Amino acid sequence: MITEKPTPEQITEARTAANLSKQEAADIFGMALRTWQQKEETGKGNRSLSVGEWNYLLLLAGKHPDYSLVAKK
Repeated sequence: MITEKPTPEQITEARTAANLSKQEAADIFGMALRTWQQKEETGKGNRSLSVGEWNYLLLLAGKHPDYSLVAKK
């Protein structure tokens, strides 16, 4: 399980791998677009994803090192 918060670059890479726009990611995580944008920005205004959010985004992107999502049949 991932236990460290991601960098803005890692967040952008995972969102892109999940084929999500910034608006779609914001909607999935229940936040405003501007809040999501701050998670992908470097510098003073950066607000990282929580560890739980980071694990979920990696699952959506198919990039989690330990787990994968499986569709119900």
